[in-house]
Amino acid sequence: MNWFLLGLPEPDGTTPELTLDWARVGAGGNLLGRGWTPLQGISEQLRANDRVMALVPGERALLYHVAIPARSRSAQLQALPYALEDRLSEDLEAMHIVPGPRLPDGQLLAAVAARRDMDSWLEAMREAGIEARCMLPDTALLPPAPEDGLQVFGTQERCLIQVPGHEPLALATELLPWWLERWQAGREEAIRIDWHGAADLAPGSVRNLPGFEAREWNGDLLALAAPALRRRPALNLLSGSYAPAGSGAEVWSRWRLPAAIAAGILLLWGGTLGLEIRHLEREVQRADRAIVDLFETTLPGTRMVDPSGQFRLVLDSGPDAGGVGQAGPIARRLAHAAPTLASANVELRQLRADADRLELELDLDSIAELDRLRSRLREGTSANVRILSAESDEQGVRARLQIEGSGS
Repeated sequence: MNWFLLGLPEPDGTTPELTLDWARVGAGGNLLGRGWTPLQGISEQLRANDRVMALVPGERALLYHVAIPARSRSAQLQALPYALEDRLSEDLEAMHIVPGPRLPDGQLLAAVAARRDMDSWLEAMREAGIEARCMLPDTALLPPAPEDGLQVFGTQERCLIQVPGHEPLALATELLPWWLERWQAGREEAIRIDWHGAADLAPGSVRNLPGFEAREWNGDLLALAAPALRRRPALNLLSGSYAPAGSGAEVWSRWRLPAAIAAGILLLWGGTLGLEIRHLEREVQRADRAIVDLFETTLPGTRMVDPSGQFRLVLDSGPDAGGVGQAGPIARRLAHAAPTLASANVELRQLRADADRLELELDLDSIAELDRLRSRLREGTSANVRILSAESDEQGVRARLQIEGSGS
């Protein structure tokens, strides 16, 4: 895809009749086309594979190098507006602040533009049917400056200055002597000035400086932007509340809160599920231990292979089987009680036992059926049978019986 570079003027000068510079730059940074078209006619110059990048004057979108001691990116972004507060002439609420990358010296690069200027530029493009994907200060396109001099890209009206170790800036060409005087104050050595552009466009006092050297440049800022795109400038003023509709930043800002809530619910659900799994694993372990204890108590000296099958064999063998006589007291109680339970209309829900007693939890049809079952168990086992509890509802009766005494 190609970049369609569009140079926007000062916000108060954006009118439909104004002719704007544009350039089409290929993916490799090569200049594919160049032109000057009124604002309302720009949309006709766009092709299907063009992405619009608007360049705005560096006088209205300032770049700053900001020193923030925090190392984490999130902490830097939170502190950035307050670190800039003393350097801005307007309230923070009126400014659009865009964080950029960390510089080699550890400082953070940031771009700042007034919200009224952003609104003016975007409204002018919207009325002309132009949707930009990126917006950059033109000062962000300047090549790096050498350590021993200034890079000045000058025209008759304005100049862009790349200062080594400092943020680049843009100002009116007539103000360049005043700025240089302030810049050189307190410096003993003369600074070298690389003036890119026609030498006669530089103010006379600047041309007469000993470090002044003119270099060829035709004043075409958009042509200068082509090689800058290969360096991939990291700042984009169309971010945050100004992100284009449908862009990743805009979609993420819209779904950030729901995504955070969903992530919190997912983490909570995952934690709850993990605790539930651990609880079930402990319950399984306790049940396994209980089965082993019950088996060893009920069938002492018997190797446990299939507890359910082995218990069923003992119960099915009846009270007179030889296997029961060799079993423990719990097995004998079960063997004596099993025929009675099997012939009654009951459902065995739970069984607990030890060497002295057998406890059953049953579902029956009625209290009368419970009394008949207790009587039959007494007759069949000559043991003490007690009703520990009985609760009745529409479904029937749930009762707990205890059989204790002789296991023979």
